[in-house]
Amino acid sequence: MTTVAVVGAGTVGGVVAARLAAAGHVRVTACVRSPLGGIRVDRPDGTAERLPVDEASDPGQASTADWVVLATKAHQTAGAARWLERLCGPGTRVAVLQNGVEHVERVSPLVGEARILPAVVEISAESLGRGHIRLFGPPRIVVPESEDGSAFAALCKDTGITVVQTDDFLTAAWTKLCLNVANGAITAVTTRRMPVFTNPRVARLGRALVEEARLVGSSLGARLPDDLADQVIERLLAMPAESGSSMLWDRLAGRPLEFDARNGAVVRAGARVGVPTPHNDTVTALLEAISEVGERAS
Repeated sequence: MTTVAVVGAGTVGGVVAARLAAAGHVRVTACVRSPLGGIRVDRPDGTAERLPVDEASDPGQASTADWVVLATKAHQTAGAARWLERLCGPGTRVAVLQNGVEHVERVSPLVGEARILPAVVEISAESLGRGHIRLFGPPRIVVPESEDGSAFAALCKDTGITVVQTDDFLTAAWTKLCLNVANGAITAVTTRRMPVFTNPRVARLGRALVEEARLVGSSLGARLPDDLADQVIERLLAMPAESGSSMLWDRLAGRPLEFDARNGAVVRAGARVGVPTPHNDTVTALLEAISEVGERAS
């Protein structure tokens, strides 16, 4: 039976681990710091499921897996190094379920000869407690069209997770980043959920953040529409009022924030291609200051 180790069994990792375990055709282990006691997922229709999942808490006792699903926050990647060292071998495939556009650069130094599959994650969910997740919509993951992408789609068959392969992953990754630079940053700074974008001045800031990211991504070859900023704000305004972002949940919980892989990535890429990013630079500075409070508390 195919073995799958999920490193980072928080909101995204918890949903993936639970759905893989429910399908029953792979052996799933959640790599955790302390016991979860199973994973409960509250579905959008109001029903819930609680699934037992094998757990491991000592990376020193881990063995090589066929698949590693890396679902930590991007800034927690280095902290997963011991797990990755033990879990990854020459035949291992690592699905990187993280935000941003720097998946390969961030993870490749930690996985040896294992193959990396970057992914764009569309799992709208909220952590209600350790091992307890509220899911707002159907899980969807986009991966490059490749042998590894096809294998990941097969891995997720019958799990309820839709896996889409694309021959233009660059565009998919930058499209998601353009969404994240607005929703994550603004909800985390204001500590408010999606209705914050009904404020015209907030919406204008959101558009400015997206437009900078769009110009940077386009300079790198991503095919991003001219009206993407308007599309993003319309999408955020159409989301359920209780929706937020993972950065908002982290700020409310007093945890460090994943700002560097989002707005920070836009600033870095903008500097490389000569596209000014003053709004993202300002927001990155604010989020860094907020995140420092979480780092001291953690």
